[in-house]
Amino acid sequence: FDETQTCWGALARYYQSSRWAFRFSYNNVNIEGSDAKVKYREERGLDFKTNINDFSLVAEFNFFNYGVQKWAEYRTWVTPSLALGVGFIGFNGGFAATVPMGIGVKFKLSDRVNMGAYWMVSKAFTDKLDYVDDPIGLNRGFWNNRDWYSTAQLYISINFLKFCAPCRNGVTVKKQY
Repeated sequence: FDETQTCWGALARYYQSSRWAFRFSYNNVNIEGSDAKVKYREERGLDFKTNINDFSLVAEFNFFNYGVQKWAEYRTWVTPSLALGVGFIGFNGGFAATVPMGIGVKFKLSDRVNMGAYWMVSKAFTDKLDYVDDPIGLNRGFWNNRDWYSTAQLYISINFLKFCAPCRNGVTVKKQY
């Protein structure tokens, strides 16, 4: 968190149910670093600034029945959630695949307005976000020798599609008299 940079983006979310949602998002992320601030390592003058254009498709799992249907039992207006997906990034004239994963919390401010916060960590299938390939001489292993980056995201979203109140799972509920 020492060299925190700004990030901005947009998202579109589809609620499959009160527990599952699918989110497509675009984020413009700036990252930077310097080996001068790393303790116990010889300074080699490896400073970098990178702009990342991140596109991802993420599945979100809500721990509680997120308050999208007023008639649903055990609905809530707040829920913690987990996210996992696939994506790709454009950076420094290159492209790479990513695996974004994260934790967050969602709040329903009204029937159509949502607010949330996520901490997302993305595993990049490249080792060139910092302009350095194999910086510590591992030269082996996919998980040990690739770049990672993380974002703290705050968002406000609006539901454009309306849920059908007398329908449950696509079936019209007949009124009992």
